[in-house]
Amino acid sequence: MTKNFILTCPLLVIAFLATGCNRQPTIPDAEFGESVRRVMNSQIHDYEAAIHPNPDAVEGSDPNRLETALQSHREDVANPQAVQQPITISVGDQ
Repeated sequence: MTKNFILTCPLLVIAFLATGCNRQPTIPDAEFGESVRRVMNSQIHDYEAAIHPNPDAVEGSDPNRLETALQSHREDVANPQAVQQPITISVGDQ
């Protein structure tokens, strides 16, 4: 009896594991990725703004602050040496 059990048990385990390998890949649903597209479309406030942008300045903000932000953006993007500096990562108390 134990000899029969010792031979049967591994065969059952192998057969069980082999059935997991025989599974066919699933086909994605027709609506796969639809939620991402809906979220992206819901973030657009005015579809016409991309086609016909407003040439006027942004209202309700400090013009000096906007000019400073724009100027610093232009300087940082045009300075590739700052990007090429090495990054130091420390772990722990060292």
